[in-house]
Amino acid sequence: MTREDYYGAGNVATHSNWNDAASTTATNVTTKKTRLLTIDAQNKGAAAAFLRIYDKAAVPIPSGEVPKITFMLPAGGGKVNEKNMALELPGGFSYAITGGSGDTDATNIANANEVVVNFEYFDKF
Repeated sequence: MTREDYYGAGNVATHSNWNDAASTTATNVTTKKTRLLTIDAQNKGAAAAFLRIYDKAAVPIPSGEVPKITFMLPAGGGKVNEKNMALELPGGFSYAITGGSGDTDATNIANANEVVVNFEYFDKF
């Protein structure tokens, strides 16, 4: 896949950095059609965390909505580094970070700033 396939001719991706709160950190990143390109996440907490990506143009409700994809972040420095994903999210881009693995788990992360997530995405179609 070429650069133009990812971004479109003459366009560049958006980078964003997020830290968790002592909650599910349910967040809407953009309401536009999105191509998620890169995820770089680290969990420095004492328990595993689960990064959930939603195809949604609003804040997700982890207890009632199934994510498009979920990444497990192991405890004590576990990382996810996904590059060149090109994950299509036509309904928008939202995410949540939970403490449990079930698709509709809504367990809060114990402490703020345990999980750091960096996204690279394109939403300029």
